[in-house]
Amino acid sequence: MRSIEQPLAGPWPFISYLTSAGMFLVIAVASCTSTETFREIYDFVADLLSLNRSLSLRNSPGWGHFICYALLSLSLAGVFARGRKFLAPFVALGFGVLMEVVQVFIPSRDASLLDIGVDFLGVSLGFGVYLIWRFVRT
Repeated sequence: MRSIEQPLAGPWPFISYLTSAGMFLVIAVASCTSTETFREIYDFVADLLSLNRSLSLRNSPGWGHFICYALLSLSLAGVFARGRKFLAPFVALGFGVLMEVVQVFIPSRDASLLDIGVDFLGVSLGFGVYLIWRFVRT
């Protein structure tokens, strides 16, 4: 029987690193661009991936925060799987707070404590899913 402390095997470490890097990039771009630029990027990616815009997260930023930070926390837990997995939610939430602080200095953006709260809920869900998944796998 494997211990929950054993590292991920197979392609999972690579997938965790790649997903974490991608989520950091997506969140940073979304946080540091103007609202208009973000909408243009979002529309471009939606067209590129042929996503249905009726399911758009663009007009409901709380869901976007929640989903992005859940994925970031989940992927970081895989990155930190070797005994330091409990750093993942702190790194993810710290990044969320940093992005809100950065928005103070961007004229077309507003920092929000509500966003940090939604980030916290997303981080909690992502890390919780990771812990349940690891427990079930053992």
